[in-house]
Amino acid sequence: MPSMRTPSALGPLTVLSMSLAAIWNPAYAQADASGASPPAVKKAEQGIETVVVTAQKRSQNVKDVPVAITVVNAAQLEKAGVKEIGDLAKTAAALEFGDQSSTSGPGGSASIRGIGTAVMTISAESSVGVVVDGVPQGATASGLMLDLARVEVLRGPQGTLFGKNASAGVLNMATQAPIIGDRGGNVSLEYKGKYGAAVRATANAPLNDISALRVSAIAERTEGVLHNVHTGKDSVTDNAGMRLRYLLKPNSDLAVNLIAEASNTRSEHAVFFAPAIANAVNTAGNHRPAAEFAACGVTVSRTNNQVCSDGLELTRAKVRGLSGQVDWSLANGNTLTSITAYRTRKVGPNNVTIDMSEGYDKVRNLNPYQDAKQFSQELRIASPAKQQFEYVFGLFYADSKNDKQTVTTILPNPVLPSPPVPRSIATTTTEHADVSTKALFGQTTFRLSDATSLIAGLRYTSDSVESDYHESSLVSFASFAAPATIKTARGNASETNFSGKLGLQHVISRDANVYATLSRGYKGPQIDNDSPVSAATVAGNYAGKLVKPEIPTSVEVGTKLSFLERRLDLDLAAFHTKIKDFQEQNCTLTAVGALSCIPLNVPEVTSKGIEADIRARPLPQLQMGMSLAVILDTAYPAGFIFDSSNVGGQRLLYSPKNKATFSADYSWDLPGDYELRLGGDMVYKSRVRYCNSTDINCSFRGHTIPSLRLSLRSPDDKWSLNLYGRNLNDTRVPNAIIYPLPGKGAGSGFAYGLGENSFRRVGVSFDYRF
Repeated sequence: MPSMRTPSALGPLTVLSMSLAAIWNPAYAQADASGASPPAVKKAEQGIETVVVTAQKRSQNVKDVPVAITVVNAAQLEKAGVKEIGDLAKTAAALEFGDQSSTSGPGGSASIRGIGTAVMTISAESSVGVVVDGVPQGATASGLMLDLARVEVLRGPQGTLFGKNASAGVLNMATQAPIIGDRGGNVSLEYKGKYGAAVRATANAPLNDISALRVSAIAERTEGVLHNVHTGKDSVTDNAGMRLRYLLKPNSDLAVNLIAEASNTRSEHAVFFAPAIANAVNTAGNHRPAAEFAACGVTVSRTNNQVCSDGLELTRAKVRGLSGQVDWSLANGNTLTSITAYRTRKVGPNNVTIDMSEGYDKVRNLNPYQDAKQFSQELRIASPAKQQFEYVFGLFYADSKNDKQTVTTILPNPVLPSPPVPRSIATTTTEHADVSTKALFGQTTFRLSDATSLIAGLRYTSDSVESDYHESSLVSFASFAAPATIKTARGNASETNFSGKLGLQHVISRDANVYATLSRGYKGPQIDNDSPVSAATVAGNYAGKLVKPEIPTSVEVGTKLSFLERRLDLDLAAFHTKIKDFQEQNCTLTAVGALSCIPLNVPEVTSKGIEADIRARPLPQLQMGMSLAVILDTAYPAGFIFDSSNVGGQRLLYSPKNKATFSADYSWDLPGDYELRLGGDMVYKSRVRYCNSTDINCSFRGHTIPSLRLSLRSPDDKWSLNLYGRNLNDTRVPNAIIYPLPGKGAGSGFAYGLGENSFRRVGVSFDYRF
């Protein structure tokens, strides 16, 4: 069990908050001395708040946008406890996340309507685009949710509106922009009980009459998710991040936004997986997993968070980003936008143990690192909204370079009957991938009448992928080392593609509209160099294997309705998506116990179902929301084989058939104009598959996760005290399931990847605004 100690992160966290307050105090005193009265606290209104989105590159009421979209604003993100990108799955039923430790970085494992990317090659791109302030994140996402204004979850292919390919959907995020003429900020202190603490701070300062600066920062420690019984230490993860946003608005026609961000993550004592099921003996008979874990003191179970490792278990990541956006309003009302960005994400050097035991027969990754760099440029022009002919046209270019190196050392068990037994088997792999994208995209809306509009979009994409792979294996015995075996592979591919969208939207009344769209998407190719090298028995140069582009075709029919004078909003959508050459991977253990993942194309996959988003305000003090998704079919085709198992008819990974999210918030006015708020949310998911096997243990049962929160707010809304409980029934939901147990051989059992959300958490936070 996690140790019950006071989080040592409180020291640096408190220093950070005090430093920010000290820096800001003169400005705060100046604002207070001006004599301006504090803004009045907004009282509850009768109807649902109007939600404005920019999904179509112009500000629009979400009810007018003909696409299935879930919008989560800053207040909702705070109430739901969204601290990292994977937490967004709690807010939208159609959205799921897989293992975020993949090569593609945080966000790369997202899936929408059961369709995502679970591929580890460094040339792969995600089916779900992650866009922050107009910049596609790719493999450089930080995963931190810092000072966000809103998140838009768009379903279905979105390539006619976004620069980067987005074949399954887009997570479109907008951070809080600086406000000219406003001086203020906030500090939030959070104590997460035995799981750590956090400080978040934001400050907004006008520099003059035409510019302003906004600074946001976070420092957070999470501990106790895993407990290493061998060392007696809990896992510890430290996150620190900062964003600077500068706004220059010299006149009403021109706006310049400059953004710089940085984040660091460091984890110690965190083995990737905790054993959940350990069999008495593995298939080969050379391991007794249950007894081996028991000897170390690990009690293996589905609720276990104990691990056993004599390794350091250190992982590190750094993300840096710069972007500049210029918006120029032209005389004819059009807006010309340019977004230039450069981002990097460096992982490592790390020191991790792949298996979970002491002594020999171990698989270690020593000093692995990954270095991803991305440059992107988007130029687009958008017409004003509510015209007879509306349009968005754009040009996009991106170049992504990704380097990765891993040194895997295998220490065989000396008691195995195969003398002479090697002391170590060391394999060094070096990979490089260069992926460039050029695109022309556009979407138009033509009003056939006051009530009916025609939607048409087209995209041309040109992708170029180059990948190199180098592997060197060295087997060392007690008295000598065998000659190194060197194998290399190289591959490249170029693809061009036309994709597009056609649709109709009809406005029935002010409170009702219907739409139907046909969309064709595109996801670029990737190069597999690992499997040709792994299959080779001798040293040499080999050709990489092409994984073909993924092509989805989606039909969506929906309606957006409002009732009871906007006290009830209902959005319904039915969809059918057929994907040609779906990109997947098949992971197996090699003869020496290392994990080998081979990307491949599944000939055809279908995703179909219905969705509903409901927002209600039955009383001025009561707000409610619900998101539902019933995904009827995301199965592998009949006869499809994974790891010698026929998975035909099995659902895709991370694709529950049924999922629902529910939230409610009720407020009371107290004496002295204080306000008390009671809120709660709940997430239900049917059974979810996490690994490709017909074994029932590769899936997690259907479950419900409830959470509650209680807040007290001051009369002037300057401060609030918040108590929360999340995952109140302590359901040990894994982020990933791996089989067999790493280092234990086939038939050894299953391990769970766990995160903070896998545990019951009770905490308190204090927010102060100045």
